[in-house]
This record gives sequence, structure tokens and C-alpha cells, in this order.
Amino acid sequence: MFPIFSTMGDDLIKAMSNQTLWTNIVKTVVFIALGFFFTKKKLLPDATGKVLTKFVMGVCLPCLAFCSFMSEFSVAKGVGAIVNFILGFVLYILFIYIGKLIFLWVKDKDKREVLAILYAFGSTTFFAYPLVTSIYGADAGNYFNIMNVAYRVFLYSYAYIVVAGIKFGKGKKQRGDEVNEQTEAATKAISTKDILKRVFLNPILIATFAGLLLWALQGIPGVKTITNNPYTGVALANPVPFWRFDVTLPWFYQAANTLGGLSSTIILFAIGCTLGGGSIKAAATDKYAWIWTALKVFLAPAIVLGLLFAVEGIGYAVGYPMLITIETVQSSVFTWLVPPATVAVGYCINFDRQKEMASHISLIGTFGSVLGVVIWVILLVVVESTGFFPSVAAI
Repeated sequence: MFPIFSTMGDDLIKAMSNQTLWTNIVKTVVFIALGFFFTKKKLLPDATGKVLTKFVMGVCLPCLAFCSFMSEFSVAKGVGAIVNFILGFVLYILFIYIGKLIFLWVKDKDKREVLAILYAFGSTTFFAYPLVTSIYGADAGNYFNIMNVAYRVFLYSYAYIVVAGIKFGKGKKQRGDEVNEQTEAATKAISTKDILKRVFLNPILIATFAGLLLWALQGIPGVKTITNNPYTGVALANPVPFWRFDVTLPWFYQAANTLGGLSSTIILFAIGCTLGGGSIKAAATDKYAWIWTALKVFLAPAIVLGLLFAVEGIGYAVGYPMLITIETVQSSVFTWLVPPATVAVGYCINFDRQKEMASHISLIGTFGSVLGVVIWVILLVVVESTGFFPSVAAI
């Protein structure tokens, strides 16, 4: 029998008495509530949430992604990076099909397609990543970024094509009377080059690849290292290469790291602003928004957790019980409990594909995800305390 079943009671008590857990929960609720209050009371401009989000996505998150890789390289972390890269593509392909299956009961094909896309692609950069790094630390954040490569590839290609209704070789959407000049022009403009630009010129992805490359280069045998701190002359406990900017360029690193550290606070406040600026009454009467939220916040992470348990169980059976780390579990669960990706909702609005429903799902899904974060953080503390999934630090 797996340890999780025999020690569940003790682990739950440990989880509920974890001070860090409740600190993070209170911070999340307080910052979101402040954003909601200031927006509802008209104490901030209507576009505050969007402006803050652009700043975080263009400056804070790239800094956070890059700085999180300024750490020592190890073989265990290298294996974990490869596992998470592959796992990201496997899970996104799987959830593209799960989204289609789970909404087969929806008779309206247009609604069904939109619901499936929003289900597969959550707000990972805007919502999940800052929370993962602030709650679980740099290792979980790194794995999250590596897994997120697949997210960006599919979000800017598959999701765009489906929502836009692109039929290759046709040049425009094939949806009869719903085609208008705006959507036709926007659809014609897309090309493989445009898609590649959207994927690979994203600041967060560039920072992730740059940080990952510099981190991995530390593993090259014989690489030239610095043995003394270049500013104090004091010998380093562990020699580092010159591109470890946390040691060789500490002022640059500290500035970037400070900006990265602001991301979770600003994002939580921006989420509150988004909630305060939406029509809660209209969203509250949309049954699809509530159904989507329940399936996303509770079922999707449960599916992911079950799959990871199965994979690690296979690892135990073949004598390699370290294939899936707890950091991978934490980042994976958070990836699939968040509200829909703002980019995907933007596609729906731009191409007039169930834009009201998509907006309602975004609003209700954000409320639901706040509750989901509280529940799943507690559950993940329980899972971690069982010891079934090893930690990167322990390998």
C-alpha cells in the first residue's frame, strides 16, 4: 500500500498546522481583496489590472525566470528538466483531447470547441507561475517554466488555429455568416512565421531559455570557474563559472531578482482588479462558467496528480523511485487548476467565438481558482509529507 494511505491522518494534521501554508493563503486573499476593493470603489483607473499585468509579463516574470536559474547545476536537476520538458508536451496533448471528451455533452459545437480550448490552456504565466515560485521556491518555478514551453507552443499555434477557425488552404474562416471583415483579415494575416514569433520571441520564454542554458552549461566538464569572490577576494565554498551573475554581477542580479520578487504581489493585486472590473451578476448566471470552473479547479489537477502517482509508482516498481519529484508535482498541479489563459480568452473576443461565455468563465474561474489554490496547497502539503515523491534537494 502506498504511504499516502497509511499516514493520511498525521499528514493532514501537519499540513493544517503549517505556518508558511497559512501565511501564503492569507497573503493571496488579502492582495486579491485589495485589488477588488480599490477597483469596485473606483479608486483606480479601469485599466489598472491590464497595465500591471503588462508590466509583470514584460519585466517582472522574465527577471524571475532568469534569476531562478542562478543556482548550482546537478545531474538530478538536469534529469528533472528533461522529464518536465517531455511531461509538458505529453500533458498538453492529453488535455487537448480530455477537453474535447469532457464537453461532448454540449450540443452547440461552437461552445464545445471554446470550452475545450479554455480547459486545456490555463493562465499559467499570469496566475500560476508567481504563486508556484512564491510558495514552493525556485526549483518548482524552474520546472514550471520548462513545462511551460509546451504551453506556449500549443497556445500560439493550436489554440489560435482552432479559435480563429482557420482552414489551411482556404485563407479564411469557414463558418458561414459568422465571418466578417475583421476576423477574415486577422485570420489571413496568420502564418507559420507569425506563430513562431509569438512562441519564441516571448520575453518570458527568452529569459527561460537563456537562464536554462547558462544553468546547464555549468555541467560541462573542465569549465573555467571563479574560485574567489571578485569583489571581496574571499574564497567561494563552491567555485562558479563567470556567468553566475548572482556572484560575478551581484548588483545586476539583485536588481533583477527584486523585480522578479514583485511579480506575485502585483499579479495578485491585478487579479483582484480584474475581478472588480467584471460583471459578476452576468457571470453568476452562466451555467457553463460554473461547470467549467468545477471541472477545471477540482478534476483537472486530480487527473494530473493521479497520472504522476502512476508514473512514480512505475518508477518504484522498476527500482528508480525518483522519476517524478515533489517540485514537478507542485508545478504540474498548479498548471491545471488556474483560470483560462488570458490569451485564449482574447482569441475568443477577437474572433467573436463565444466571447461572453469566455469572459464569464475567466471571471468565475478566477474566483474558483482562488479557492482551489487554498485547497490544493493543503493537499499538496499532505502529499509532500508522505515522502512518496522525492525532493530535488534529497536526490
